[in-house]
Amino acid sequence: MSTSTFAPSATSTSSTVRLTAKRSWHATIDLSARRSVLLHILLLLKAKYGTVDAKISYIGRRAELALYSQAFSAWEYRNPQTLSRRLHSLVVKLHLNNLAVREETAFAMEQAQIFEVAVSRKRKCSAVDVSVVDKRARYESVEAVATASPLFFDGNRDLLQHVCSFLAAPDVIQCAATCSQAASQLPAFVTSIEVTTVAMSKLEATVRASFFGRFPNLESFALTGRMQAQQFNFQDEKTLVARNVLVRSVLQALSNAELPKLATFSLNFCYSEGLKDHVTSQVANVLVGPDSRFPRLQTLSLVGNCISDDAVMDLYDAVALPRDALANESKLALLDLSQNFIGERGHLQLQEVVTQFASRDSALVVNVMNNLLTVAVPAESL
Repeated sequence: MSTSTFAPSATSTSSTVRLTAKRSWHATIDLSARRSVLLHILLLLKAKYGTVDAKISYIGRRAELALYSQAFSAWEYRNPQTLSRRLHSLVVKLHLNNLAVREETAFAMEQAQIFEVAVSRKRKCSAVDVSVVDKRARYESVEAVATASPLFFDGNRDLLQHVCSFLAAPDVIQCAATCSQAASQLPAFVTSIEVTTVAMSKLEATVRASFFGRFPNLESFALTGRMQAQQFNFQDEKTLVARNVLVRSVLQALSNAELPKLATFSLNFCYSEGLKDHVTSQVANVLVGPDSRFPRLQTLSLVGNCISDDAVMDLYDAVALPRDALANESKLALLDLSQNFIGERGHLQLQEVVTQFASRDSALVVNVMNNLLTVAVPAESL
């Protein structure tokens, strides 16, 4: 993977690049410049649809106004080399934003289901008759003799760990399902998990809620969806919503887990942000914020998730927020944000993050390949 590294710059400022500074360049753009941008947009639309009728013209004018409002500088607004991709990101994020209400409803229903199951189990446990417990205990003791091998489960932890080191995580989990002793011991030997969104979605919501609690020594977790070229199927809105709900439930489960050894966390092509970038904001709070439970996290990969400048601001705030005196500084060494929708404002903010890390003698590599900026930002805009 090719990587773009932001080096500390003497021209960087210590303040964040906020929205209030975005409009200052508007005074330098006259109507002729805006007509020129509109012409480029209409040419792109004509190449795609074959004609420019009243409807296409209206879409073009609305798109120009949106780009004019969102651009961080006149250079970004007028840059013809990034116009096509900026238009694409605008269409994608507007469509995904229309699904926000459905997503919130689905996520709330899933969380309510998890809560109801937890309450139901608690009630059942408190209502169990003592005699039934005794009978079940005697039954399980008989089963344990028949199914548990003393070779692997009675004091042979080193041998068991050696065997598990040759197995992939799915094989270890299958072995853990053989008996109760295996289920209590084997998950602790899992250090790396790679799973697809399709496979993860097959788990029940209640299982996902306690997923990370089973693997206390987890060092690497990677959730991967379809590649970016295939993930935007606007005909299948149900899947688009389900993917976001899945990732949010995974992050919710992660926020309640204790994984002191977690060093690598990846969510690649897993979710699609709308206009608010709310999923990435949750990622920032859970994984790199001052209250993060993952002190050893070194690599955070968020490739191909429609992340925009606002999400970069959330990541910056999470990393830059003051921490308790007893808390360690962030160990983050690689932040992969390639193949997203990050523009000039986000690039400048990421450079500021690198500068902050360098000021405390920490090296941070930020990968921003294939975002909205395909050429270098002009020096006068820094």
